[in-house]
Amino acid sequence: MGMAEASFRQLAAFVAVAREESFSAAADELRYGQATVSQQVAALEKHIGARLFERPGGPKPISLTPLGRVLLPQAQHILEHLTNAELDIRDVASGASGRIKIGTFQSVAVHLLPVAVHALRMKSPHVTFSLFEGPSSEGLIDLLLEDELDATFIEGTSSDPRLDVTELGTDPYLLLLGPDSELHEHVHRGMIPVTALDGVDLIGQPALTYQDDVDAFLRSHGITPRYLFRTVDNGAVQAMVRSGVGPAVMPRLAIDMHDAGITTVSLSPTIEPRVISLVIRQGDQSLPAARSFVTAAIEAAKGILR
Repeated sequence: MGMAEASFRQLAAFVAVAREESFSAAADELRYGQATVSQQVAALEKHIGARLFERPGGPKPISLTPLGRVLLPQAQHILEHLTNAELDIRDVASGASGRIKIGTFQSVAVHLLPVAVHALRMKSPHVTFSLFEGPSSEGLIDLLLEDELDATFIEGTSSDPRLDVTELGTDPYLLLLGPDSELHEHVHRGMIPVTALDGVDLIGQPALTYQDDVDAFLRSHGITPRYLFRTVDNGAVQAMVRSGVGPAVMPRLAIDMHDAGITTVSLSPTIEPRVISLVIRQGDQSLPAARSFVTAAIEAAKGILR
């Protein structure tokens, strides 16, 4: 027998009696019967093998024995830690706290992600984040399934039954023109025929990005894409357009729409917009905070995506 056998209720009864200097007052505080409090303290004393209280009887208050005075701060410390653990578990289970690992890609990280993170932090300020920018949606999904991520943005969607996929909206493609581009003469009502790009040297991204969809669209209209410069940096693509090196086709989310040095126009016919989705693991495999982040991302996307 020893302290290892002591229960939470026994420690709580001991601390309450020590604080109130009365078994009856401790019973009122704990909402137990006085007999129950006495039984809990007696059981604790049995585990320890010594008395914890001096009981003079009559009107005199009870007091701690020397051993009781040694045990009291330790018992208070144990109860405090257990209470904090219970609160932490409750907060994590409700999505009010916890750390979530989010996968993202460049254009989402610049525009959509910050708004979604801010929205969740306004509701759940104790949720913390770690972010990972991945090269492909497939790679981000693999990390999610390997429990390296708790949620991830992807381009497109997925039919994997292990995933809970939320489509946040669509992101249209636009043509970016520099201020001196000769293609301005083809613009009519904010649109430009795709045939105007035939033989034009473009600025773009490497393969295995949204560029694959752009190139497939151009080829479907008889245009062989030609690139002067390719980079994975959206800002560098836009800077090249601004400086007059050439035009680029980019999804709207990847564009700084406040850049006065470029003009954005739609292509005619339009490229099928890309779908932006947020993915978590199915059912109980996902953290409550990750599900709360999905709700925040849905609200954020309303003002950004279509």
